[in-house]
Amino acid sequence: MAERENTSTSEDVPSLKAPDARHIRGERTRRALLDAAFEEIHLNGYRSASLNDILKAAGCTKGSLYHHFPDKHALGLAAIADNIDRFIDVNWIAPLKTTDNPIDCIRQIVERHITGKIYSDVRLGCPVQNLSQEMSGLDEDFRSYLQSVQDRWRTALSDALARGQENATVKADLNTNAVATMIIATHQGTIGLIKTAQNASVGAVCGEALFQYLDSLRGTGQPSIGQTSNNQNAEKQNPKTLNKGQVS
Repeated sequence: MAERENTSTSEDVPSLKAPDARHIRGERTRRALLDAAFEEIHLNGYRSASLNDILKAAGCTKGSLYHHFPDKHALGLAAIADNIDRFIDVNWIAPLKTTDNPIDCIRQIVERHITGKIYSDVRLGCPVQNLSQEMSGLDEDFRSYLQSVQDRWRTALSDALARGQENATVKADLNTNAVATMIIATHQGTIGLIKTAQNASVGAVCGEALFQYLDSLRGTGQPSIGQTSNNQNAEKQNPKTLNKGQVS
């Protein structure tokens, strides 16, 4: 049997690039909506967030919005989950997961918050705290999500402190879950005070007390950051001073 001649042209072959391009544009639109919605919610709260302002900031139409999200509720949940999950992962989970010295690690993370290196606009506060206060009593979906964030946060702190107990950088007799819970409560309270006062210096006062508490959790023989600095300065001033057992 003779082979049939292939008379198809490139125009007859479905384009593989077109769906990819549409997918890329769709993802860009979805990302713009998520980011704009989070900024609007962080600034004004969920209930006062304006869809029109979100669309304007994202540069999107209502048709684009409803193509990706059925309503404001779905958009709001997706926006806060996307942004808060990334924030917690980068600023808390990742550093705590890899540290061998959890006390110093926690101090450094908290310092970045209270000195404005993470949230420089003192008007806004922490979105986890803001939304917990606004929505936990009103919407079970929001409450459940925010509870899951706090659970992950507490677990990361507790696990890091437990590793510190294993390597003697943290006291062995601590209830790590209780300490983790108190650290979160103190941190959230401090950010709330900064927001209310509209003054980051409030964070320094609270931070001093928190850091003293953290230093009290150190394992036997592990100096605090301040003690380490003093020891290093003393060695610079007296370079010939030797520690016990040190060979010159």
